[in-house]
Amino acid sequence: MNTPDAKSLVNRYLDASFLVTKQFDNRIRDHVGQTMTIDQFCALRLIEEKPSCTPSDLAELLCVGKSSITAMVNKLVARGLVHREGDERDRRVIYLKLTDTGHQVYRETEREIQMLLEPYLVHFTPEEVRNFIESFEKLAALLTHEGGRENK
Repeated sequence: MNTPDAKSLVNRYLDASFLVTKQFDNRIRDHVGQTMTIDQFCALRLIEEKPSCTPSDLAELLCVGKSSITAMVNKLVARGLVHREGDERDRRVIYLKLTDTGHQVYRETEREIQMLLEPYLVHFTPEEVRNFIESFEKLAALLTHEGGRENK
C-alpha cells in the first residue's frame, strides 16, 4: 500500500495500538499485578495450552530470549506455579507443566482479566468484535512471516 493515505493509516494504527496496549496493560497490572505480571500470565496460558511446552517453545511464543525465559520460569517454579519435567527418552529436553496451584492461579487470573475487559466489549456488536479479532489475528500471522507476505 503505497498511497498518500498509507502514512496516515499507519500513524492511526500506531497511536491506537499504543494507547490500547498501555491502557489495558496498566488496568490489568493494577488489578492483578500484585499476584502476577502480564508476561507471567501469558507464560502460564501458553504452558496450559501447549502440552509438552519447552522453555525454548515458550521463548519463541513470547518473542523473548532464552535467558529471559529462564528467569521467568525460575520465578514461576519458585512460586509453585510451574514444574520442570524431564523427557523420558532424551534427558536434555525439559518440559514445563503447570502445578495444581498453577492451574488454579491461571484460572483465577484469567477470570479477573475477563471481568476487567468485558465492560468495554458491550460497546461493540458481536460482529465488530469478531471482525476486529480476526483482523488482529491476521496481522499477528503476517508479522510471523518475513515482510508481511502471506503463505498461501
